[in-house]
Amino acid sequence: MDEFPQRAAPAFLILWVPFLALSIWLMRAGGFQSMSAFLASLLLPMLVVAVLARTWRRFFLLHYPIVLLSAAFATYVITYGEAPGDFMSYVLATSSWQELRGFFTIWQGQRLILGAVALTGVYLALAFWCPPSPIFSVGSRARLVVLGVVAVLGAIAAPRPAALLTGINMNPVVGTTMFIEGPLSHAHAAVNGTAVIKVPYHASSHNTEEVHILVVGESARRDSWSVYGYGRNTTPYLEKIRPEAVFFQNARADANFTIYAVPILLTGMTPARFSMSAIKGSLVDLAEESGYSTSWMMNQDSHISLLIGIHADRMVYPPLISTLVSGGLPLDERLLPDVRQEIARSGKARFIGIHSIGSHWPYSSRYPSGFERFGSKEPVTFKMAYTPDPGVLNAYDDTIAYTDWLLEQVIEAARKLTVPATVTYYADHGEDLYALDGNAGHGTPTYDKHQFEVPAFIWMNAAYRAAHPDKVQAITANSDKAIRSHNLFDSLADIMGIQWPGARASESFASPDFVPDTQGQYIAGGKLLSAAE
Repeated sequence: MDEFPQRAAPAFLILWVPFLALSIWLMRAGGFQSMSAFLASLLLPMLVVAVLARTWRRFFLLHYPIVLLSAAFATYVITYGEAPGDFMSYVLATSSWQELRGFFTIWQGQRLILGAVALTGVYLALAFWCPPSPIFSVGSRARLVVLGVVAVLGAIAAPRPAALLTGINMNPVVGTTMFIEGPLSHAHAAVNGTAVIKVPYHASSHNTEEVHILVVGESARRDSWSVYGYGRNTTPYLEKIRPEAVFFQNARADANFTIYAVPILLTGMTPARFSMSAIKGSLVDLAEESGYSTSWMMNQDSHISLLIGIHADRMVYPPLISTLVSGGLPLDERLLPDVRQEIARSGKARFIGIHSIGSHWPYSSRYPSGFERFGSKEPVTFKMAYTPDPGVLNAYDDTIAYTDWLLEQVIEAARKLTVPATVTYYADHGEDLYALDGNAGHGTPTYDKHQFEVPAFIWMNAAYRAAHPDKVQAITANSDKAIRSHNLFDSLADIMGIQWPGARASESFASPDFVPDTQGQYIAGGKLLSAAE
């Protein structure tokens, strides 16, 4: 190798800055062996490019795409503490071109464009400034030296295969390729409704115009709703319409973590039978097969719905690019214009699903300023959650009051209909509050009963009550019995008048033949537990 030209140093520095940043991060996160594998994965392809390019100028010009890719990759890894994966894949798969264009009209997007343009200009100028001198002289042993370094680095990482793979996967080219072929490909399949191999239900219905709305709540404990007797007036609207609705007094979640609770709720699988690979359809598919038009509106991590194959006629996703930038989902009210639009449509039976962020942590982010009913809008912190700090309880109760307001908007929009209509609410799971339970949050193997005791109710308009008095009578008669998440699938199908060969009257609380499941298992912290535990 000829003497390294001084004019090549600036371009070489720009090329290696992202790699050095990733090396430091990887050393801290994965250890010396992972970093060794990472450096080996860089040096070997660089040697190949050097042999092909022959000159320093061509070497740096050929690396121009790598400079942009590695800068973006390193920025993401250092910002989010991991390589691009499932979350980023769903951000890209569910974002429209309009949203992407909108992102580049705000400062965060413009900053990325300016950074890319500046990096391009400076790097290409420095690359062309490099001399066209050869990289390797005749008889140079530099190639063998580089190969030797690669071999040593590989030998350091080889005893730990996991570290070896971690380091190689952190190579921006390898990592990006794996991201495209893996999570991004699967996310696109999920968005297109082809990720889950579905089996037809062979469903049918009376096919008259009715409107049925399901609101899936989040982290809502029954004991914090005043309509169930809580001391604070958290649900004034629901208390006002109590005569028009049936409130289930003993509803329970089948799991205390959303990734299990929502799929069970939408597929009818019991905890003992549940697995993601066993899913062959959902309530949305059942409704669609039977002649309903369907919509599924999310203000949640969209992958929860997409992983189980939810693919409605109309899908509404959260603004994930904005979520990525701001670090949090918007308020649930962002769904209301779409909900009202779907309710107001006429001419066909309609099923409308709403998956809300509800009362998920951090509580103070789940309601707007000016909506404080029980405390201030001061942010609650994770550290506060594990103390009896009254600010945490106040903020949580404010999320329930906001949910009450949101449900008012949905029900009052449905009230304007003259056709039979229902609004069903069921929380995915509950929540422990340290000030009340000595425990906090949800989804853990250690839990209080409030992670499983959830609010659930059905509002039915006069037209539905007149058209289906038998259903209303059965729902009312079963309102004090034990209701489980997996009962919702058959029950809501029954309420919607859907028939199919696999229908189970014993699972439907809208049937006089309903049999409560009091012995079945639950899932806590991902572990299957008996009902007695």
